[in-house]
Amino acid sequence: MNDQGQQNQGYGIRSRGLVGLMLAMVSVFSPPLLAAPTQSSTAEDRVQTLIDSLGLQHLNAESGMYSVARVSDLQVTASDGQSPASNAIYFMLTPKYRVNYLHWLYSDDYQTLIEGGPADYYLFYADGHVAKYTMGRDLAKGQVLMVPCPAGTAKAIVLHKEAKYLLVSSVLSPAWSPQRARIGADYAFLKKYGSKADWATPGFLTFLIGPNFAHTIGADNKGFSLDVDGNEQLLWKGMQLSEKQVRVELKKMAAADPNRVLTITFLGEAARAVAMKMQRIAHEIGVRQVKILPAHDH
Repeated sequence: MNDQGQQNQGYGIRSRGLVGLMLAMVSVFSPPLLAAPTQSSTAEDRVQTLIDSLGLQHLNAESGMYSVARVSDLQVTASDGQSPASNAIYFMLTPKYRVNYLHWLYSDDYQTLIEGGPADYYLFYADGHVAKYTMGRDLAKGQVLMVPCPAGTAKAIVLHKEAKYLLVSSVLSPAWSPQRARIGADYAFLKKYGSKADWATPGFLTFLIGPNFAHTIGADNKGFSLDVDGNEQLLWKGMQLSEKQVRVELKKMAAADPNRVLTITFLGEAARAVAMKMQRIAHEIGVRQVKILPAHDH
């Protein structure tokens, strides 16, 4: 099946219900200062405006920039138990972070163009076939405004060399969790997907995997723990979490075994204060035992 055919296949019943949500998110979560750039503004100014106003930060391991816009209060059952029904983020590629490296998601992921581009999306489906879409506004050239990535698909994104940036919204359903995501791949991935398309050469696939080749990052089948780094970021197995996402994991932990010890490590005095706050939140939620350690002692 060609790429366009695969795109049509991706628009199943599940995707239709989320299209309106994504479009609503773009309008609801975009503050007034995100007006379209004027001729006098430069692309660099625009990128910085978006970073500042949306609170974008570097995305560890995958690369790119992101901020969490919302985590749903609705609950559904996922592979690892109860989960928020969805979450929405802003995601950006820039000349500094041009590649979003290969990663696999348990969830459906619907990415919709807000501005910028073009950028190429490379999708690797569970059954072994591949697809490439170009996110952009030139529909006459086959570019698309939305890329649906079905559950269980791995993907990577590459900003075109002439593009100054790409800003998209991403809605995941069920909500993202480090237990339902993996970053990186190895030779088995090259064997499975190599030569499935003209572009799917071993060298290019290795480029898409990037610095995460031969190892994976994720928390699948791992008990919840929390690290607070020197930038006061909340991390689980190297993946960033918002405070609300931490609360989601703490609720799951308390429901499964409230007596299991939660270990929180911190790096630096500012991070210690954040770790103490997380300890208080854990106790409020019902996690009874929390151990706080300096990172070098862990």
